[in-house]
Amino acid sequence: PPPAVPTDEQSAFNDPPPRPDLPIIALEDVEAHNDESSMWFIFRGAVYDLTFFINGHPGGTPRLLMAAGQDLEPYWEVYRQHLRGHVLAWMEKHRIGSLSTEDRKKCEENRMEFGDMYETDPVRSVNNLPCTLKPFCGEPRIDLLTKDYYTPNELFYVRNHLAVPDIDPEEYRLIIKGKGLKKHKFTLEDLKTKFPKHEVTTTLQCAGNRREDMHSEHAIFIAPHWVIGAMSCAKWGGVKIRDVLKYCGMEVDDMALGNPTAHDHFKHVQFEGYDTDETGLCYGGSIPIDKAVDGLGDAIFAYEMNGKPLPRDHGFPVRAIAPGHAGARQCKWLHKVILSDKESQKSWQQKSYRGFAPNIDFEKDLSHWPPPRLDQAPIVQEMPVNSFVCNPSQNTVIGMKDATSIALDGVSWSGGGRKIERVDVSIDGGKTWQAAELYKPIEQKRNRHWAWTQFFATLSLPTDVKEKLDNGEMVDMDITSKAMNSDFNVQPETAGPYWNARGVCINHWYHVKVRLDPHRPKGDVIRLSSEFATNTPTGGKFRETWGMHGWTVDPKHRKDPREIKAPESKHF
Repeated sequence: PPPAVPTDEQSAFNDPPPRPDLPIIALEDVEAHNDESSMWFIFRGAVYDLTFFINGHPGGTPRLLMAAGQDLEPYWEVYRQHLRGHVLAWMEKHRIGSLSTEDRKKCEENRMEFGDMYETDPVRSVNNLPCTLKPFCGEPRIDLLTKDYYTPNELFYVRNHLAVPDIDPEEYRLIIKGKGLKKHKFTLEDLKTKFPKHEVTTTLQCAGNRREDMHSEHAIFIAPHWVIGAMSCAKWGGVKIRDVLKYCGMEVDDMALGNPTAHDHFKHVQFEGYDTDETGLCYGGSIPIDKAVDGLGDAIFAYEMNGKPLPRDHGFPVRAIAPGHAGARQCKWLHKVILSDKESQKSWQQKSYRGFAPNIDFEKDLSHWPPPRLDQAPIVQEMPVNSFVCNPSQNTVIGMKDATSIALDGVSWSGGGRKIERVDVSIDGGKTWQAAELYKPIEQKRNRHWAWTQFFATLSLPTDVKEKLDNGEMVDMDITSKAMNSDFNVQPETAGPYWNARGVCINHWYHVKVRLDPHRPKGDVIRLSSEFATNTPTGGKFRETWGMHGWTVDPKHRKDPREIKAPESKHF
């Protein structure tokens, strides 16, 4: 359920402040600034000149142009992540005036109404917690992640960049093309009958998982602000990408071995999906060619997830799976595969998922795209080693009557197929450590450890903690973990040294705060109130009002965003 109504102070923070120092601008003048040469915008009577932002918007230039010269309110009703507060605070720095009282009234009375491009989205599980609803980005309650090794389909995290397309499998076509390569089209039945089926178990993680942890005094201006749970594991079934490329005429064996071929100009495999935004722009990304042609790379065109046809939220009928790579590179609702000498030029490849240096920020650098020295901001492909404790969950009271130990469990994973060699756990915030037991019921080979490793431990309570409990005192405990992979890379303690303005590749220690109660029976667990069920940033608190990342914080935007559901939405 939505959180309680915020205080008056909180609920008003999206109302632009009075600016008597700025001029009154006529509505017709604002409406004239609606192209690439000059873009003005209105929000609640305030006028902003964001012409400089033409290439800086994470959602792309076409969406900015769609709203230029207009009132932002109806657009932000759809994309409420803009209402969290820091977005408007930044815009105020670029305010140039205000509408008159009469023009503001006229603007609001003539406000346009949108059709809802998300009304056919599938209905999701209540345990898939939404960071944003349009597009839907949901993370599983992390206390459920260790209940199974394979994450159930309905619980698996969902990262949608756009609305979910409703595709008739009989009409589905996969197009393969590239300069010097004969164009091929495949039906779903072609993929199932012309090529051997291949299965691979791999963990997917969004490149921006735990982004809310980086939303500190340096704000993060990109959505979604994942809290912790954008990581899940499944068995995927489909056909090897290399088999399809070989059928299309590529010498994949020689390419994999580094031998000269007629297609050595192909350096990247670009993917484009059937999903599009309001302007018709489709989602896209790319992976290096070596990943696709590697016989041991396990890259596939997947049509099954955990033994069932792909759910709509996960790319039905076909998606790309590139084990060991960030989720953003594994395009869903796959429509086109383009072999090229260049990476995908889509904004999701070129802008959204880059690792910038800590001195680069949004306001000073990224809003004026392109920033200097893009060569120092690599595009995310493979991801760093990571782990977090799932149980006990954040902000719980644990019964400890007559207890002498505490049990915990969690998940760990490393990108690039690196094996998790050890997970150390601590119940004193990282002062002392102990190796946990590891659980991975499947066998994977060297540098092909695509799937996560779960961990568990039962730790004896320190003497001072036992003494306090014996005296009837409540004890606060700080539980954390750090994983080490087969390259001996270990999670860093804090985010400061690697803070980046896009909030990607986040892997510092995740701290779980719990309270031990000596009066409650051993094993009793009481969950204290939280804005996001079991999922909170490290340390158990949000820095500012969460409200589903802005979706429920503004009193003018509280109606159910899924009150309109088309019949197709029932097809999970």
